[in-house]
Amino acid sequence: MKLNAQRIALAIAVIGLLISVYLTILRFSSILPLECPDKGIIDCANVLNSQYSTILGIPNAVLGMVFFIVDIFVIARYFGKEEMLLVNGIGAVFVLYFIMAEYVLGSICIFCTGVHLCIIALLIISIKYSGKQYSGKPIS
Repeated sequence: MKLNAQRIALAIAVIGLLISVYLTILRFSSILPLECPDKGIIDCANVLNSQYSTILGIPNAVLGMVFFIVDIFVIARYFGKEEMLLVNGIGAVFVLYFIMAEYVLGSICIFCTGVHLCIIALLIISIKYSGKQYSGKPIS
């Protein structure tokens, strides 16, 4: 059962990584269109071009890519251990900050929301399996 949970966690992390890659490409080039509504509360462009779109000059999408790459490694090596809970707990703190930023902006980015959901799902899996003995081998 845990091996299935580990694979699900890896799949969720890969989905988050792919969304982050898409947002990073959007940030640095115009080769892909921004496929998101721009009317009303759902306005990705407003969120992605806001003062909240970077932390210390680093685009949030790049930080997301780094987060998910680290998380994939951690899930593969340390599933069910405190390292996984720590990484996803840190991710959840950032999610709270980004949700606050969207609230302040009055706009929601559906891609960002997808990343947020991935991180929250990974945190839930981390909590559920944290500290339980895991007898499976790490996925390489």
